[in-house]
Amino acid sequence: DDVKKAFALSYLNDQLWYGTVDIDPEDIFEPLCYRYILQDDNGQLVYEFGNDRVVEPDDRKATKIVLSDTWNHAGQYENVFYTAPFANVLLTQKPAKYLAEKKPARPTHEFRVKAPLLKPHEIICVSGSAAEMYNWDKEDVLLLSKKDNWWMLQLDLSKAAFPLEYKYGIYDTASKKFIRFEEGNNRVLLSEDGKDALTIIHDGFAKLNNINWKGTAVAIPVFSLRSKKSMGVGEFTDLKLLVDWAKTTGLKMIQLLPVNDTTSTFSWKDSYPYSAISAFALHPILLNVEAVA
Repeated sequence: DDVKKAFALSYLNDQLWYGTVDIDPEDIFEPLCYRYILQDDNGQLVYEFGNDRVVEPDDRKATKIVLSDTWNHAGQYENVFYTAPFANVLLTQKPAKYLAEKKPARPTHEFRVKAPLLKPHEIICVSGSAAEMYNWDKEDVLLLSKKDNWWMLQLDLSKAAFPLEYKYGIYDTASKKFIRFEEGNNRVLLSEDGKDALTIIHDGFAKLNNINWKGTAVAIPVFSLRSKKSMGVGEFTDLKLLVDWAKTTGLKMIQLLPVNDTTSTFSWKDSYPYSAISAFALHPILLNVEAVA
């Protein structure tokens, strides 16, 4: 993770950067994590979002690992669903139960894609132009399995004809039926890299443009909260009651107006809630005296 020693890629065309790194196999005894960084003409660094690009130690001893990755733009709206509020609270549904595809003895390709907003009985599938992908047969698609943030599938495409086109889709495990393909053009694998290579394809997000998340929320200043035990000017401890009320009424989120200390001039100017002196110093007027004691 030393940026000064980052490996520089070369510009291939209007879509691809590429590069080759030689690594001693003895050095890969634990998962290898990596990420991409863009450096502009002024030396400014732009990091792609996330830290979940991982290469596991290769059990089948491939002589070459090919990583085909899509830049993860921080502004991609799907990224918000991997932050703590969604990952730990709002999107904690249990994964659907189904029989995953059997892993081949010597896989040549591993497909990885993200889809954070599937319904409880939905999983990601894939189909394509190769016989190993059932030649676009919607009645017989390949089902991906979920690991961490990625939907994944390993295939042996050593006998497939390239270039190969494919698309991800949605499969309903309850009705055991294919639902639909993702939007946009077909994805393309241009060539194979040999039987001794393992190609790992991070395809970014499945293009499910009409799927989004909706939740109702309440925005409130803490000073407007009232409870039987409070002093009447709003207290941090009243937030627990607000959370209980939001849970009872089916609200998904609470947004608070600024609660940070603004005391700097000791005058009426300090009442302006957006001129906080710190991002961490909570305003003392909102403390609960009994709780502090």
